[in-house]
Amino acid sequence: MSKATVSIEGFVANEPELRQAAGKDVVNIDVAHTPRKLNKQSNEWEDSGPTTWFQATFWEDMAPAIVAAVSKGTLVRIDGFPELNVYTKQSGENAASVRIKGATLSVVPRAGYSSPRGAQGQPQQEEPWAQSAPAAAAGDAWTGGETYGTDTPF
Repeated sequence: MSKATVSIEGFVANEPELRQAAGKDVVNIDVAHTPRKLNKQSNEWEDSGPTTWFQATFWEDMAPAIVAAVSKGTLVRIDGFPELNVYTKQSGENAASVRIKGATLSVVPRAGYSSPRGAQGQPQQEEPWAQSAPAAAAGDAWTGGETYGTDTPF
C-alpha cells in the first residue's frame, strides 16, 4: 500500500470566508506556487513555469478557527493527501489544481509580523510569567553574570 502526502508552504491567496455547506461551517484556503529562477543578467527573480494552485478545505470546528487565525497574505504550511483536480477555464484552456484532503494548517511565524487578524502594530499583552531581559552585569559573558532559579515559570 502506498501513501502520498504533500506539504505546501506559501501565502494565503485570498481572504478566508466562513460559509455554510449542508449546515456545517466550511472554509477554503488557497495557496499558489510558481517556480522562479534568478536571471543572472538582470539579477532579478522571474517566473520559470506555470502556477500550481493548492486548495485545502476545513470543516466544522476547524473552519472558524482557521478564519480567526489566518488572513490573505499569511504565511502558512498545509499538509495532507493530494488529489488532482483537472478542469477547463472559462477561456477554454485546460488547467489543474491540487486539492489537499485531510489537511492540517500551521501558521509560519515571520520576524517583524504579529497576529494576522488586525493586530499588526498593536502592543502584545505580556504573559504574566514572562520577565523582561535582565540588565547585563559584569561576570560571565554567556549569562551576563545573571543566574536563574530552578522554578518553572508556568
